[in-house]
Amino acid sequence: MLQTEVIIEFIICGPDFNPDSITKLLEISPTKYTIRGSMKNCKYSPAIETTWCLQHCINSLNDLDHQVRQIIDRIENKLNILLKFKEENDIDFIFTIYGHVYKNEQRSDIYLKKNTLDFISDLGSKLTIDIEFW
Repeated sequence: MLQTEVIIEFIICGPDFNPDSITKLLEISPTKYTIRGSMKNCKYSPAIETTWCLQHCINSLNDLDHQVRQIIDRIENKLNILLKFKEENDIDFIFTIYGHVYKNEQRSDIYLKKNTLDFISDLGSKLTIDIEFW
């Protein structure tokens, strides 16, 4: 029996920044990072940009907002640091939600609360959601 998998990520990406510098500023270690031009975490070709990522994986869509808050709670008090880093570097912020939901998953409402969306907006972040139901 296949199991539902949902991956939530907060990604800092840009053509050329040092992931170690944002790690030191935030005092948070990334789940993963990639340097532009490297093959680390890339399958077939070099990375086209540098990325720094916090990732949270779950096996259910239930309470998606709470799961996104698991990442936001780690960076929310660092909003000014993130905005200053964005101003000084050519970077973007992206929240992504990927989901593969299988038939055995109990269906629930999928929503993000206003305070979650407000933080994503205050950060000037993109939000992408890709959920496939099998």
